Amino acid sequence: MNDEARLRAAADKLEMMEVCMFSHVCRDVGDWDGLLDCFHPDADITTSWFMGNAHAFITESRDMMEGHHTDDTQKHIAGNTRVRVSGERGVCEYYLTLHQRRTMDGYDFDFSTWSSVVDLFERRDGRWRVIKRTMIYEKDRMDPHKPGEVPASYFEAMDLTPYPRALRYHCWRNEKFSGSPPSENLVMEGTEKSRAIREEARRWVS
Repeated sequence: MNDEARLRAAADKLEMMEVCMFSHVCRDVGDWDGLLDCFHPDADITTSWFMGNAHAFITESRDMMEGHHTDDTQKHIAGNTRVRVSGERGVCEYYLTLHQRRTMDGYDFDFSTWSSVVDLFERRDGRWRVIKRTMIYEKDRMDPHKPGEVPASYFEAMDLTPYPRALRYHCWRNEKFSGSPPSENLVMEGTEKSRAIREEARRWVS
């Protein structure tokens, strides 16, 4: 690869990384127009609670956030990106940690969710945008913000049996307080689904 080709590849990778990082910032601050611009109109997305068109996901995410308690906060922390490019196609996989403060039933809780994101990219009209995003979930946790404030009976009353063990608090929170049950296509790390997603990404740029 000559210097010009190397610089072009580096620029392409950087542009894709910026789109990935920017999309999560937009999600956190409620910049819905900015988030829309990160995805092609026909893009698909699979998360813990949604499977379908990415633009429809953004609309539902906006509606969901409007129903949160005014003191709720969230931050997506992304890093360790691995980018591959082949012509007009690209793949960016990276780690993602979601930190949320949620007020529920009069108590404050801190939630953390660890996952990997596989973004398939396509360049159209000279711009890289996501054509498919799949979240691959690893684990979660739920902690009272003030130790000892939440009675043991609160946790004992939680029905976590419908959810994957490694993601039970995340899914419970989404369904109980946002009315969003787990997606039928929810992808957990170390499963056949996660391996199929990464194989699809490999073929996308092969």
